[in-house]
Amino acid sequence: MKISTKQIALVGILSAITGVMAATGLGFFSVPNVSGAMTIMHIPTVIAGALGGPIVGAFTGFIFGASSFYFFGASVGFNIVVIFLPRILIGVFSALVFKLLSKKNVYLAGAVAGFVGTVTNTVGVVGLILVFKIYPLAALIPILALNFPIELVVGTVLSGILLPALNKVVKKEA
Repeated sequence: MKISTKQIALVGILSAITGVMAATGLGFFSVPNVSGAMTIMHIPTVIAGALGGPIVGAFTGFIFGASSFYFFGASVGFNIVVIFLPRILIGVFSALVFKLLSKKNVYLAGAVAGFVGTVTNTVGVVGLILVFKIYPLAALIPILALNFPIELVVGTVLSGILLPALNKVVKKEA
C-alpha cells in the first residue's frame, strides 16, 4: 500500500495537534471520577481517518494512544491493549464511516464519523478495562454517565462542523 505525500502531511499535522492538545492540557478536562479526565483528544484522530483514510487515522490514533499512555498509563496498569487499541480503531472506523456516507451527504458523514469515533474510544477503553478486570463496573459508571454523553455531543458536533469544511480544502489541494 502506497502512502501519499498528502497522507503523510495529514498524519504530521494532526499528530502534532494531538501532541499539543495533550502537552498543554487542552485535550483533557479534569473530572472527579476514576478516569480523571474527559477528552476531546479523539477529534484529530477522527479527522485524520476521515480525510486521510484508515492508515492515516490509525497512525494518528497511535499518537493519541501514546499521549494517553504518558499521562494516564498508570491508571490502567500500563495495559498497552487498553491504551492503544481503541485509539487506533477510532481512526479506522471513522475513515470507513466517512467514506461510506460522504458520497451522499458530507455533513452527515462528518457528524456520524465523530459519533462513531467517540463511541469507539469510550466503549473500547471501558470495555477493555472490564475485560482485563482493571476496575469494576461500578467504578466506570461515572465515566459512562458524565464523560461519555458530553464527549459524544462535542465529538459529533465538532466533527460535523469541521470535516465538511476540511474535506473541501483537502480535496481542492489533491
